[in-house]
Amino acid sequence: MKLYTSIILFLLLRSTITNSQTLNYYFGNIHAHSSYSDGNKDSASSLLTTPFQDFNYAKNSQHIDFYGISEHNHLNAGLTSPTIYHQGIRDAKAATTSNFLALYGMEYGVISNGGHVLIYGYDSLLIGWDNSNFDVFNSQYNYATLWKSINKKPSAFAMFAHPANTDYDSLYFKPYNASFDSAIVGTPFRSGPAFSTNSTYSNPATGDYIVRYTSALKKGYHLGIGLDHDTHNSVFGRQTAGRLVVMAPALNQNDLFNAIKGMHFYGSDDWNTKVDFSINGQMMGSVVSHSGTATLSVNITDPDGENTSTIAVYCGIPGSGSNPFVLTSVTNTNTLTYTHTLANNASYYYYLKITQADGDLIYTSPIWYKRNDAVTQYPPVSDFTTANSNTVCAKTFTLTDNSTNSPTSWSWYMPGTTTPISSLQNPVITYTSSGIKNITLIATNASGSGTPVTQTISVNTCTGIQQLKKEQISIYPNPASNYVTISIDNLIEYVNIKLIDVLGNEIVSSLFQKSISQLNISAVPSGIYSLIITDSKNNTFTKLLVVNH
Repeated sequence: MKLYTSIILFLLLRSTITNSQTLNYYFGNIHAHSSYSDGNKDSASSLLTTPFQDFNYAKNSQHIDFYGISEHNHLNAGLTSPTIYHQGIRDAKAATTSNFLALYGMEYGVISNGGHVLIYGYDSLLIGWDNSNFDVFNSQYNYATLWKSINKKPSAFAMFAHPANTDYDSLYFKPYNASFDSAIVGTPFRSGPAFSTNSTYSNPATGDYIVRYTSALKKGYHLGIGLDHDTHNSVFGRQTAGRLVVMAPALNQNDLFNAIKGMHFYGSDDWNTKVDFSINGQMMGSVVSHSGTATLSVNITDPDGENTSTIAVYCGIPGSGSNPFVLTSVTNTNTLTYTHTLANNASYYYYLKITQADGDLIYTSPIWYKRNDAVTQYPPVSDFTTANSNTVCAKTFTLTDNSTNSPTSWSWYMPGTTTPISSLQNPVITYTSSGIKNITLIATNASGSGTPVTQTISVNTCTGIQQLKKEQISIYPNPASNYVTISIDNLIEYVNIKLIDVLGNEIVSSLFQKSISQLNISAVPSGIYSLIITDSKNNTFTKLLVVNH
């Protein structure tokens, strides 16, 4: 009973979105490397060296809404200290704009006798085993403790990277483990080409990892299927048109991570094809328990007008050990509707293989459907906010569930806890400490049917006017030539930055409101300058800056 309860709990936490919400399709990649580990291998010719520069390159690539750099987590792959990794996190925040999301994570492990895993959402901490080269220790080949560490972080998830047959301590040959399942959200069907220098989108990966995907599914694991680039040269988003496609309400880290954790994604050789796949109204990635037969609905949209050659529906029994089979297929159409008649209490998973007329392949994450004729109602739709703006300094927040239906239970959680802080619909939460807080709502109904709705928001509990401390401030590079980056840890309000020459003349002045910002000094003559930073309490801090063109 304890194992069954743990499985239900992780599925409840993994589910994030229902079709009743407005969803957008976001195209991108989460597997790449900068010079902070073993990427930017062509940096001498590309002039790209930092994650910030790499992200700015990626945001100008075609059909890239989000981009993730996942540095190798150990010294042998070039990562020299956790400090470097922490700077990459700050670079990602600085590169994010309203229409581009930069993400920073890690690639854990080694290939020989190990297996590479992409990890995101693990705060700003680096997991590793090198002597003093980690924030959180994990023995190099101990994947069981790695999955447990990921499960302790509510926003964290793991995605396999180019998985081999015996990777992850031979996970594919061992019995299903619910703890592992709750940490692992997906695997690629294609990866690479890792060392391509092509920047014209014309060097696609050709291999696939579908056998690893089906091996996990028939064991009983719940994981989706994606696509990644594993980029090591400075062609971020441009060596191939293949994309990881995520369906989420908005382009921000919380929504994207929640969607990935909910397996609301697919892998596509085509860079802008949209796939709508649902069963009885429940979207791709859902774990559904409901009465009656399973009615599958598929609609494919390609803005470029490319035709669909084949839609094949694969079907399997979770945990059966048997390979999935083709349930039905259609040709030369962009839509499919099919009803699968299954016995009461029977369970299946379903996923799509889509072939376009030009040969491009698309694989979707599954939908898991259990027929339970005792269940007749789907869960409510919840969309919660705070009565306070998330950017306003406050200590007390009213959390509001704006459901269009009527939930019968609310559970509000803080990260790292298993006991709800409130079961009220609209609780008032008061904090005694400052900083960014994450709050998660899980809303369900009395029947416990379908997929509960989970959403997470962040609130800012700053206490008023901020007073900076000198240890919060760093500038780099120094000497600098074209740009200098000003990094201020935990910046809440704003700072005024001035560049003063040796004669006291003001050369540059700017108001910054982001934790990481860049100052353009390309027109500033070479020399020694004072960089003066003033906070909202008129406290000033001076850093010497050498400009050298």
